[in-house]
Amino acid sequence: MGYGGYGAYSSPVYDAYTSTGYGAYSSPTAAAYSEYTQPATTTSAAYATATYGSGSSNWGGSGYNDCVQQCIASFGAPSSWAPTATGSSMGSYGTGATHTVVVAPTQGVLRYVPFAVNASVGDTIKFMWGANNHTVTKSSSLGVCNRSADALFTSGEQNKSFTFTQVINDTTPTFFYCATTGHCEKGMFGIINPPNAAGSPTTVNSMMSSMTANSSTMAAMWSYANNMTAGNIAASNWGGNIDMTGMEPWAQEALVENVLYMRTFIAANPETITASGEVDLSAAGGNPMMLPQDITQVLANPASSPSVAAAAPAPTASASTAASSPATTMKSAAASVTSSTVAMVFAVGLAAITLL
Repeated sequence: MGYGGYGAYSSPVYDAYTSTGYGAYSSPTAAAYSEYTQPATTTSAAYATATYGSGSSNWGGSGYNDCVQQCIASFGAPSSWAPTATGSSMGSYGTGATHTVVVAPTQGVLRYVPFAVNASVGDTIKFMWGANNHTVTKSSSLGVCNRSADALFTSGEQNKSFTFTQVINDTTPTFFYCATTGHCEKGMFGIINPPNAAGSPTTVNSMMSSMTANSSTMAAMWSYANNMTAGNIAASNWGGNIDMTGMEPWAQEALVENVLYMRTFIAANPETITASGEVDLSAAGGNPMMLPQDITQVLANPASSPSVAAAAPAPTASASTAASSPATTMKSAAASVTSSTVAMVFAVGLAAITLL
């Protein structure tokens, strides 16, 4: 399978990844998850609403205009959930390594985790559903949210606990997306063997400065991720060399949102990042994996979000490098993460999942 609609790439592997970064492992069908839930809401994977003292939210007219400054919030013990051993599945396995991707880790989070993965010919991508009503569908060369007619793979719309496997036949950059109405346009897409162009003006790192300068919302997202990943080099630079050549502006912004979300995920789960910059969910073992609150949910629900402070400027391209080495300082999901201006706490807006 392949995807060539976003320009010609001589090397599909960027610095933050290597094609052999994943070890050969396979997650059992009866993988276990657990989520932090709250009685006050009606959704099955809701976040708890915290009390933030006397601060007030000031959102302005264009969304999340300021840097997020989180206060400590308390959550109840996680409840457990596990797919049954007879949960449905589709697909086949190759002879190489198996790479796990969670499809929407909890209800309402329109992400694939990890959003980008490197795989060699013969490897298997194992998609595991964490929420209902999602698909994994190969994109066409016309755009991220267009269904491919060439060597198509698609799961159809599936629900929580479903498993879909896809064997890698070549290392061409291949995009996939959720075909459920409206999900892809909200950023629910991913990449197998993402294109690499270190030093190019069209990489995530190179375009970050202009994108945050032109969008207060994007600037706030960057500030949120920057503070959540402070002190964690691997997390703060993950995905920086992904090339966005040929992508529509909206898709470029959505791709950057996915990169920023993955950076906060890595910071909250430092054990999942390998020395080569790969995200390996099996490394968590039986421990819960923390899900940082999706910044798009914060934007959509300002009334339930904490007060915010002035946004910090985005970095220039030269200030960021690809994650080619492990973090020098790993933070636990429950510990506070600080920068020179604001302290962030991972206890805010976190859910938990366990992948066995």
